Amino acid sequence: MTSNLLIISAGSYAREVYSWALDCIAAGAPWAVSGFLDDRPDALASFPCAVGIISPLEEYEPQPNDLFVCAIGDPGTRKRYVEKAKRKGFRFANLIHPSAVVGQNVRMGEGVILAPFVVLTADVEVGNFVNIGCMSGCSHHNKIGDWCQISGNCGLTGRVVLEEGVFVGCGATFVPGCQVGAWAYVGAGSVVLRRVKTRTKVFGNPAVQIGTVDEAPESV
Repeated sequence: MTSNLLIISAGSYAREVYSWALDCIAAGAPWAVSGFLDDRPDALASFPCAVGIISPLEEYEPQPNDLFVCAIGDPGTRKRYVEKAKRKGFRFANLIHPSAVVGQNVRMGEGVILAPFVVLTADVEVGNFVNIGCMSGCSHHNKIGDWCQISGNCGLTGRVVLEEGVFVGCGATFVPGCQVGAWAYVGAGSVVLRRVKTRTKVFGNPAVQIGTVDEAPESV
């Protein structure tokens, strides 16, 4: 049976996710994209596509054949919207682009999005509502916590741990054994050589602290 796939948000990242969903459908995923949930009625004004904005998330009542993906890049905002959706009974799909490589003993939670040409080699654990961007790679014994956002062209070598809610900018690299604390922020192009503390913002090669991140979002 074909499920109705709805995309939470109609922002820039959601437009990418929409394209990847169409690729998944072309490769055999049993979905039909029904539209977007967003409280901005004109969010798709510059993006012609076959479906539109149905309603704000708060007003939508899920139907038995609905599945959802949350296309929000910021981990804290994603967490808040998903928690609202879960309380309304939304069921979330994993969107795995057909070009992604998923190796042996890879465990993934709910609501995961893997963009084109992502590689998960082997013995990788990916939590709930994790997004991994185009051409990023996670090597053996990586552990990616819930809500993490890994942008494109990132390299996580062996035994890297990202605790929940970490944001990783494009092109960041992690040497073996790095651990990044919850809700930390790793800037684009950074090379992480050692532990990054919780809610710390780091940048550079080697990555050094340049600030802090607001408190982790409360449940709503």
